[in-house]
Amino acid sequence: MKKHLLIILFLLFYFGITAYKFVAYPTPFYDWDESIYVQVGREMVRAKSIVPLWQGQYWLDKPPLVPLAYGIVETIAPIKPELSTRLFTLSLTILLFIFIYYFYFKLTKNEFISFLTVVISAFTTIFLQRAQVLNVDIFLFLGWMGYLVFFDSAGRGRHFWLSFLFLAIGVLSKSLLGFYPVLLFLGLYICQYLTKSISSKKFIEISKKLIIQSSILLLWYVGMFLYFKYPFIQAHFLDSHLKRVTASIESHFGKRTFYIDLLFNQIGLSAYLSIIGIVLVFKKSNNLISKIYYLFFVPWFLFLNLTKTKINWYLYPIIPQFAFLGVYLLDFVRKKVIVALIISLITAGILVYPQFSKNSFFNTQYSQYDENYAIAKAANGRCTNIQMLVDPDSRKTHDTLQSMNLLIGTSEWWGNHPAIVYYSNAKVDFIYSVNHFSKLLSNAPSKTCFIYYEQDKESFTHTLSLVKHEKDLYLYTK
Repeated sequence: MKKHLLIILFLLFYFGITAYKFVAYPTPFYDWDESIYVQVGREMVRAKSIVPLWQGQYWLDKPPLVPLAYGIVETIAPIKPELSTRLFTLSLTILLFIFIYYFYFKLTKNEFISFLTVVISAFTTIFLQRAQVLNVDIFLFLGWMGYLVFFDSAGRGRHFWLSFLFLAIGVLSKSLLGFYPVLLFLGLYICQYLTKSISSKKFIEISKKLIIQSSILLLWYVGMFLYFKYPFIQAHFLDSHLKRVTASIESHFGKRTFYIDLLFNQIGLSAYLSIIGIVLVFKKSNNLISKIYYLFFVPWFLFLNLTKTKINWYLYPIIPQFAFLGVYLLDFVRKKVIVALIISLITAGILVYPQFSKNSFFNTQYSQYDENYAIAKAANGRCTNIQMLVDPDSRKTHDTLQSMNLLIGTSEWWGNHPAIVYYSNAKVDFIYSVNHFSKLLSNAPSKTCFIYYEQDKESFTHTLSLVKHEKDLYLYTK
């Protein structure tokens, strides 16, 4: 226990300050992801559905695990949903850090390298944000790391099923991407078999485990296809997977070096030192399996750079890999414990101090109680159906993306502020056409509410009752 005291203290510190921030500086769910996952989860629990639901419609883009988990937490926790679901995410983050630490300690037998890998990762802006908001990436990465931790012992007893559990977490959170460790291991052992590095018996034994685990999870896809037919293929594979790889959908543009530039921005000096780390890995070991473990997420990083859709948090699982390679130099001073300890503490101090010297950790918020929140709360209990005209800039972007074929089937579901759906607890239709919205104003049934922006006020004449005006937003009811 003494050997790992640094990481234990750090994880307690990280959980404590983040949990305190949730309580002391509460904020509503932000647009888009948080409000979408919690709303979908709430609908799944209410409808007792194992298929994601958004405003009563099946959401076939994603597997069910993430929204269902948040929906269950929101339902059973005796505290506010914004607090309970975020504490749940934070707890998963701490478990992820434990796996990251354990995995790299198991590789190097060096607690200082493992400790610094976690600390450097934890205080990047991407990790800080993902630890504090509802998201799918924590589930995917936790699935990958859990599989890595337990895979070596898979095959007999609890370890086979433990590794399967984490594979299931990855697959049922982000679908095909969850199979990444299986594909990498399968490729590795095929290479070893072809080069006669392992026996036929060993190859069959390992391949059998991988295939059995994957086959069980593939049954989910079979069931979804049998029930939903082609719409599942279109939404889940063609839109959510293929199009994200081959096109910059929904304004997620970026230059070819987007993820490389982002990596250097996130971990700074460690990104440069990771180049040396890669050289040292190849120099130190001639064993293919060992190299794969040391560089397990490098192939994923290479693949990420080939994709067209550029989103910051897609880099999330890559950061610990290059943080580790950046501090791998410490492996060569492993006998000088005092030197390694001093370097570790100084590095941790350099990373932690800026977050608290100017209170930037507590001042950085990802959402706020803005006019959208105020309008949604005013509509809650008053409106059964809301027609919302999205703002002019969003309409213009929508039309541009539509002309470029960069929208998918659910792009129009969310509008510009899907949190309005959650906080209004009403059916919300997001309208992208002024003419269509104008017709709805005239023909809508009673108890219908309308939301539009100040910029569009001159476009309409109506006799509806004003419920609330907040900044540039208007809420009317018929």
